[in-house]
Amino acid sequence: MVELNLGAVQMDHDQNLLVQSEMLILLDELPADLIERHPVQFLLHLDHIRQKAAQHRLGAVHDLSCAFEEALQPALKTGSGITVADSYLEAIRNAVQCNPISAAGTEAIMANVALRLGGQP
Repeated sequence: MVELNLGAVQMDHDQNLLVQSEMLILLDELPADLIERHPVQFLLHLDHIRQKAAQHRLGAVHDLSCAFEEALQPALKTGSGITVADSYLEAIRNAVQCNPISAAGTEAIMANVALRLGGQP
């Protein structure tokens, strides 16, 4: 007979909801237009999101945050910082709202995002 530990499953689910809520609040506090008004403050906030993602083992969110920072350098030079910020913030928000998936699934999604944002997988 298989015994299920439903309490542990509920606790994991509750913890995931808490982490998701925390990350969404951090994203809500980062408006895309802040990149042009206060770029240093924007980058510090983005770094905080990246650190929290690493702390909570949200690999896709961490990787998107790193790619986001790299994409901002050339975007700021061309005046497209807000456009790039909007795209990446939407992608990060979508990643936060996803349920856990396999490593292969994560890799496929990251490759798709990279292609959509003009990069290489």
